[in-house]
Amino acid sequence: MTEPASDDQTPDEQGANAPSRPPAVPAEPPPIRASDAEREQVAEVVRTAVADGRLTMVEGDERLRDTYAATFRRDLAPITADLRPVDRPADPVPGTDTSMRRPLGRLDRPSSTTSVGVLSGAQKRGEWTPGLTHRVFAFWGGAELSFRDARLDDAGLAIGAIAIMGGITLDLRGVPAGVEVTIQAVAIMGGIDVTVDPDTTVIEDGVGFLGGFEDGSGVSRRPDGPRVRVSGLALMGGVSVTRKPPSLEGGSDRSALER
Repeated sequence: MTEPASDDQTPDEQGANAPSRPPAVPAEPPPIRASDAEREQVAEVVRTAVADGRLTMVEGDERLRDTYAATFRRDLAPITADLRPVDRPADPVPGTDTSMRRPLGRLDRPSSTTSVGVLSGAQKRGEWTPGLTHRVFAFWGGAELSFRDARLDDAGLAIGAIAIMGGITLDLRGVPAGVEVTIQAVAIMGGIDVTVDPDTTVIEDGVGFLGGFEDGSGVSRRPDGPRVRVSGLALMGGVSVTRKPPSLEGGSDRSALER
């Protein structure tokens, strides 16, 4: 039998026989709440990735919802973990004409806007402000959108166009150099026509099934002009891209004649 420790044991002897205790684990610091400015910074990275073609519009919408629903900073980190900034040339290519560049910056644009033509028509011309994402839908109707004098900035533009037994016309002539436009087009027994100017670089990677994607834009006249990426599906319908020079020079005079 083990005899109980006597009262005359020294403190060292008592400590040796005392049961060992695990070391105290430091408490984790409380999570830090995210600010509106931090959420907006993450949202801007997502929008740029959509404009670059690294994310689809559906993926972009999902990540934007997660961004604005985030409460803590740790919730924001995974949203852009696989998105690294894309290096852009800071200076124009020598020998190129930059006189037609519109000044870029950041405008107060809504996150999304919509145009709908159902058994009717929708039209936007002259000076107007599209959202960072503009959705256009035509069903047994038509939609004509001109972005020649639209208020755009270096955040770019994402367009979701759906034409079902209808037609959509997108005039992207006059888009400022440095702006990237992403178009996700779905044409079902309908047509979507995209017009760009000679300075625009066009990237087309759509799929046609009993229909077709037709890129007749040719080679861009300038390497540092705007970029337009067209993707999507043409099912018993068609999506076409053509290149035409603007009929008139100057923004305000042209928009006045179009009204």
